[in-house]
Amino acid sequence: MTSTPTSAGPDPDVSVDVPPGPGAGPGAFLFSTREMTLRTTGGRTRVPGASPGSVGAMAAATLAAERAAGNPDPLVVGAVGFAHGEARLVVPAHVHRTPTVDRVEGDAPPVPPLVAPPSAPASVGTRWDFRAEPPPPRYAAAVARALEMIAEGEFEKVVLARAATLTAPEPLDVAAVLERLAARNPSGYVFAADVTDPDVDGRRTLLGNSPELLAARRGNVVVSHPLAGTAPRSPDPEEDARRGEVLARSTKDLREHALVVDRVAERLEPFCTSLEVPSSPSVTRTASLWHLGTRIEGTLRDPAPTSLQLAEALHPTPAVCGEPTDAARAAIEELEEFPRGFYTGLVGWCDAAGDGEWAVTIRCAEVAGRAVRVYAGAGVVEGSRPEAELAETAAKFRTLLSALGLEATP
Repeated sequence: MTSTPTSAGPDPDVSVDVPPGPGAGPGAFLFSTREMTLRTTGGRTRVPGASPGSVGAMAAATLAAERAAGNPDPLVVGAVGFAHGEARLVVPAHVHRTPTVDRVEGDAPPVPPLVAPPSAPASVGTRWDFRAEPPPPRYAAAVARALEMIAEGEFEKVVLARAATLTAPEPLDVAAVLERLAARNPSGYVFAADVTDPDVDGRRTLLGNSPELLAARRGNVVVSHPLAGTAPRSPDPEEDARRGEVLARSTKDLREHALVVDRVAERLEPFCTSLEVPSSPSVTRTASLWHLGTRIEGTLRDPAPTSLQLAEALHPTPAVCGEPTDAARAAIEELEEFPRGFYTGLVGWCDAAGDGEWAVTIRCAEVAGRAVRVYAGAGVVEGSRPEAELAETAAKFRTLLSALGLEATP
């Protein structure tokens, strides 16, 4: 992955200094990691719609056509939805890569990696209206029903999500929200992508800071870092450390994590000549949550799939859907009360050589003018408790709500 400024398209000197916001248009995209910040604007070519399982192949064909037409270094950027049926992928007109400003380890606020004006959270007392889907009692009831289905042998795990639509007093400052998201999790994947439906009026921006890498490819090396197993942080240092230690020993969370790691390794293995899978997870943290995570690294066979094809082969993992996949999907359709859209899909970029990075679209929101839709989910396995899963979703909501300047959780 290069860390020097480059550009593709008709204007080789373009530099994008403002993250995309509502109204920014096709091709507006930002993806910032600890190492690199990628910004794009303008849309040269949209990747055509594709059937499930062929999005990566269609993107590769689009990139090949772009090179044949004289674009020397094309990229595909954007997002793919949870159900594969929704994708917003584009070859941008202008691309700018820069090294990310150093982010600070731990919980200290980092120097923001995004070029955005200093900003304060929404004023205390500012009126925001919100509507939760489903309300907490109905979500707890859905978890209880999922536990009955697990006991009946229908599946081992299902991830059930909640959503909330918040309406702000005035249009949202997307750059300011991204700045605060980056400060809350310096190790995350900060993103903003135009996901406007061309058949619907009004622009939509998908934004967030995902802690989870689905797939990255650089040359013949592939990396995935799935997360599963979560505990809320505590402001008290001793209690916070205790929660991390309890999570690391939790039988329920370790079992849930192993389901995810086993499935990711199983799906990567056919593409690899070798695959390194640690025997136990590590404990990672964001400002709000402790996570169990395992970094999986493989050497790819030749010819290697692109980064998007690898991400597509892994999606959805049991971390966002369940196990087995088809039964968990059916349960999600039955028990959830809203369409997920791009939530728990993938967001990232892929170049013509096949290199790229794709993060799981979690800790995210969709913004359209004054409306903000936020999402959170929890994995349900044997031993889960409805009240605990409800509390977990509340803790995950907090990432976005804090970036909006709000602390109450729906």
